[in-house]
Amino acid sequence: MRSATPAPMERTCLKCGRSVEVFSDEEKVLCKCGAVVFRDRVPRCVEWCAAAQKCLGHILDVQKIQSEARKRAAAEGNPHFVRDVCELVRNSQRKGA
Repeated sequence: MRSATPAPMERTCLKCGRSVEVFSDEEKVLCKCGAVVFRDRVPRCVEWCAAAQKCLGHILDVQKIQSEARKRAAAEGNPHFVRDVCELVRNSQRKGA
């Protein structure tokens, strides 16, 4: 049986790394830094990775997927979401190197 009371969940802001509380009945919330934090949406690599065309271009329309991801991010209030994810991945890789 499903509870009628929304349950809190912790999510990490992809922009600043802050822990953000999102309730189960919310699709997204704003972090204190101004970035949108989604309850469930995690970008697939094909949406943000510069190597997606080389890696998956033979089986997916990468340009269309990336274009749709940018449009969706802009409509959801974060037009630079894809760029920000790319930057976070690069920074993470530099720290690990």
